[in-house]
Amino acid sequence: MSVLNTMSATEAAAAIAAREISSVELVEACLTQIEKREPIVGAWVCFDREQALRAARECDATPPKGLLHGIPIGIKDNIDTRNFPTEYGSRIYSGHQPQRDAACIGLATRAGGIIMGKTVTTEFAMFEPNKTANPLNPSHTPGGSSSGSAAAVADFQVPIALATQSAGSIIRPSAYCGVIGYKPSLNTFAPDGIKPIGASLDTLGAITRTIDDHLLMWSVLQGMQSVQAPPVPARLRVGMCRTPFWHQAAPEQRTALERAGARLSRENIEVEEVELPAWFDSLNDLHGQVMAYEVARNHAFEFDAARRDLLGMRTRSQFELGWKLLPEDYLKARAVLHRARNEFDVFCKDFHVMMVPAAPGEAPLIQSTGDPIFNSIWTLLGVPALTLPVGLGKNGLPVAVQFVSGMDTDLFLLAACRKMEALFKEKMDCS
Repeated sequence: MSVLNTMSATEAAAAIAAREISSVELVEACLTQIEKREPIVGAWVCFDREQALRAARECDATPPKGLLHGIPIGIKDNIDTRNFPTEYGSRIYSGHQPQRDAACIGLATRAGGIIMGKTVTTEFAMFEPNKTANPLNPSHTPGGSSSGSAAAVADFQVPIALATQSAGSIIRPSAYCGVIGYKPSLNTFAPDGIKPIGASLDTLGAITRTIDDHLLMWSVLQGMQSVQAPPVPARLRVGMCRTPFWHQAAPEQRTALERAGARLSRENIEVEEVELPAWFDSLNDLHGQVMAYEVARNHAFEFDAARRDLLGMRTRSQFELGWKLLPEDYLKARAVLHRARNEFDVFCKDFHVMMVPAAPGEAPLIQSTGDPIFNSIWTLLGVPALTLPVGLGKNGLPVAVQFVSGMDTDLFLLAACRKMEALFKEKMDCS
């Protein structure tokens, strides 16, 4: 059998249920990797060896009670946990201990999941870098804001980590770290107990190394006892879209998208080049307005003069921008947002899924978390998105493509991407 901490959650759950391995053995293997790599990667705000092993022993002593029975998971530190501090990446909340778990924590533990600890987030899940490094090259960023979640999964410290996205915070870190991130349709998973940025954008999702694990987590977070996936047509129709921001894509990202399209075409998948409506080139700016307005008002407490000096420069500037926007500006932006969502719903009916860039290119140096230019539009539209690593760039770091589809077609998107996942097991040279 392979090294236990490299197993997917789906594989490990089956092995635990069959008594081929124990939860204690799996958790021990993950803890060993965490303790070995934490000084280099810095994926964790906190983790608790004894608490994790105690939960694993309890799992081994009882029959499987759910889909995650005995499986270790990481939790982004903007999600409330009563057994671990939740600091939101901010000095303002140093040592903060919530009184109750977020809804997603309750659902994960009810399914038998073992909470290993809290993974690093940028300050209030925005743009201020934190301590985490890219596990594949520590001089480069893992991306943000789900920095620790992506790094921990990529480094085989846990098979699954919960994450959130309000701009590009799941897809971009997953692309940079070479793992699979899934941002669901807006409001697919319960947001209770997650520190908000903006109700128009905030989305709970997950980062894993396999799409089967995303199907598993979809079921867990819906409170289900079995995994479901719809059938996929024998011949998928994929719309390949360079997006209005193609000029911002680095050579390795351009190569990745084009070669991925060619590979799919060779596998009896219909790939057609498509262009978004011309006016969609304004949607990233629209995303910025909506996010700034909502985040400023959700953080009135933190922006108070008594605490303002504890904020990072990037966070403070985002709050300041939001307070310059007037309610009439926001309402105008919301009207355009509704129009865009309706128009995209019609646009994407001509194909099953759409393939677009996942990030500008390879992970940049660690001083920046990277640019969400290829992510914000899909977050604004509220549609499901998933990133698949497909190649390596000139620095030997991952390059990925992103798949999106219509609102609430999440299970179909996951099933379609599972069909394509195997085609990219052997990574292309995109340098």
